[in-house]
Amino acid sequence: MATENLIRTIEAFEEEYKKGIGEVLPYRPTKEASLDNIRRFGDGVGDYNPLWRDPDHAANSPYQMITAPPPFIYGVSLGVVAGETGAINRARVSTAYLPVNYAGAEIEFHRPIWLGDRITAQEQVGPTMRKESKRIGAIAFNTGLVSYSNQRQEVVTTVKTLMARYQNTGSTLEYDREPKESKEIQHEAADPLVYERERRGAKPRYWEDVIEGDDVPALKKGTYTVTELFLFTHGVLGTGRSPRAALEAEGSGDLGGGGRFDEEHARKRRNMPGQFDFGPQRVCWLSQIVTDWMGDAGMLKKLDASIRHPNVVGDTNTVYGKVSRTYVENDEHRVELQVQNQNQSGLVTAFGTATVTLPTKN
Repeated sequence: MATENLIRTIEAFEEEYKKGIGEVLPYRPTKEASLDNIRRFGDGVGDYNPLWRDPDHAANSPYQMITAPPPFIYGVSLGVVAGETGAINRARVSTAYLPVNYAGAEIEFHRPIWLGDRITAQEQVGPTMRKESKRIGAIAFNTGLVSYSNQRQEVVTTVKTLMARYQNTGSTLEYDREPKESKEIQHEAADPLVYERERRGAKPRYWEDVIEGDDVPALKKGTYTVTELFLFTHGVLGTGRSPRAALEAEGSGDLGGGGRFDEEHARKRRNMPGQFDFGPQRVCWLSQIVTDWMGDAGMLKKLDASIRHPNVVGDTNTVYGKVSRTYVENDEHRVELQVQNQNQSGLVTAFGTATVTLPTKN
């Protein structure tokens, strides 16, 4: 695509994007929830819950077999195409002029993903809205409506994905990364934390025992490293390679992780302080703290997540949660939790509201 056909301003992008609202995209990625793929997903997000890894443990759970973790959908597709470019020819939109970042998602989990299910994603172009930022100016927040279905044509998950498109500032968007309690950042290896994580597991958490205001045990994610970025990229998203045209268009010799492995690209094309994560990676963390807390007998129904700041290589992260509400709706005993990811400075880089159903003693 010739450079004269590139969309160079946020105003021109919005005008073109609006023409495609309502269109269903032909892109239909598919992935099987095989045991290997489910385990790779867990490797990629650092979630070793035996409910989706150990056949013997899963056989004694309410599911009686292996199921995939709720955010396994991201292993099928991040569901960002519609929100990134709508129905516009993607070759016309370059981060040289218009970077894009993942801003969050409203997720509804309708049914489990069973071992052996083949999940297909479908995206529809949703609405766009304009907001202004003091730091980067006009932002177009674009919505992608994503539906994930199994081979039985049953919808397992629906997502409203929010993507933020803005004018390239030509500068790095720094943010608060100074440690909160000491002058030196305390690095913590992520790998052992995966094995040392304690979770509710097979012991049921009953709805009657949950008290509003209760804290959820913190989920320590350790220091974000290139290894963590690599594991998510290849464990969750796969090992696809970039053609020459894509490398030339993005001005990078290494578009691994959508350019996240190329620090110069991350700074100049995405305006980031350095190599950075995928927003959905932290959505998976927000899901994990909830599924660890609720145990095998609980069910995650909804997760509304917002990504507010980047997670950069070198940041040390902890996910926190608190019970905000217990209630009964449609004969289901539900609990609402507030969850958030904080870096070493105490900055909340991602937060969300999760809704789960729990068993009762009656």
